[in-house]
Amino acid sequence: MTIEQPAFGKRVRESRRLQGLSQGDLAGEGVSSSYVSLVESGHRIPSLKAAKVIAGRLGVTLEELCEPEARDRQRTHRLQLVGLLVAARSSQLAGDWAAARSQLDAVVRQAGDGGFDEVRWEARWELATVLDRLGADAEREATLLELLNDPITDAAQLMRTRAAIELADLYRRTGRLSEAVTFAEEASGAAVGLDAGRPERVQAQVVLLTAYVESGEWHRAKSLGDALLDEVPTVAAEPLRACALWAAAGARHLGGGSEALGLLAEADGLLGGADDVRLRIRLDRARALLALATGDAGAEALLERVRGAQALGSAPTAWLAALEALAVVRSGEASADDAAAAADALDPSALDPIDRARCTVIRARARRSADQEEAAAADLRAAAADYERAGAVRLAMETWRELSAPGHVTGVDPHAVLMP
Repeated sequence: MTIEQPAFGKRVRESRRLQGLSQGDLAGEGVSSSYVSLVESGHRIPSLKAAKVIAGRLGVTLEELCEPEARDRQRTHRLQLVGLLVAARSSQLAGDWAAARSQLDAVVRQAGDGGFDEVRWEARWELATVLDRLGADAEREATLLELLNDPITDAAQLMRTRAAIELADLYRRTGRLSEAVTFAEEASGAAVGLDAGRPERVQAQVVLLTAYVESGEWHRAKSLGDALLDEVPTVAAEPLRACALWAAAGARHLGGGSEALGLLAEADGLLGGADDVRLRIRLDRARALLALATGDAGAEALLERVRGAQALGSAPTAWLAALEALAVVRSGEASADDAAAAADALDPSALDPIDRARCTVIRARARRSADQEEAAAADLRAAAADYERAGAVRLAMETWRELSAPGHVTGVDPHAVLMP
């Protein structure tokens, strides 16, 4: 046991005075009153034996006298919490997401006492990222809602913007578009006071534009897309500029514009060196999907890029199968057997709700090319139901229309827009 001075002497003096004892009352067994005086003043570190004598005379345990002062305990506690945060970050760098979650959970739990609100906020923010990597959507939602309702977030415009952006993106990805729009609008509103070009300001616009496109509010998407393009030159971070161009491209396509593929190509140039592999693969899919849907001459080369990602084990099989099926449908030269094989190879069940519906529509088109009308109709009904559950009412309507009028898709294909 470590005896720290002057904390030990101060506790001895306080305890002695509270009991109305003199320094002489503590003397005995080799401990003189002058020795007690030196201990109380902090000028002498007592031996363990002498400390036990003093504690016994005071009627307290040695542990009580050796307990650090409140300020020391608080400093020690903070150091422990920071140590856990550092350990959690090391676990994330090592890809050990389960360990990082456990460490961050401990910080959140232990920071609840002692006034370490800012440490708890930081741990929750990192925990939300870790839960995303673990696919724990329900726990991530609860963590983000706690962050959004935290007094620190409420008092900081920037933090509120960030938390609302993350919630909007989570709800959109899990097929809850009404809530995605609500939180995206909150993020955009909170970001109004931020400087132009501030990353969070642009992120809020991107997530709001994405929510508008997928929920079917295309009239709002067009004006927001135009405004976002005006702000792109002010953005320093290339990956964020790429996402802004990408989102604007989706709005332009739905508005009947012809420059969507050009904007996606520009986004690809900016995203080429980005570390976010998942984002780059999704952009490759977005470009290939739109090129195939519009009959662009570069569609095959873009599809080959998606095939390359799949060969490296980086791309979901369902999306590659969907693009291959769309290529068969659009070729106009494939046999019914080819179309049937392409449809059979496509299983979108593991995808997120909106992506699942998109790919199911593509499978329906392949089945129609194979003269499997009954199976195609079942796919279109399933896709429409997925869209409706997610709140993508406009896309659901377009799907029902395709079911009732085979081959009606001309010009703008709303299912061909894959947002960031």
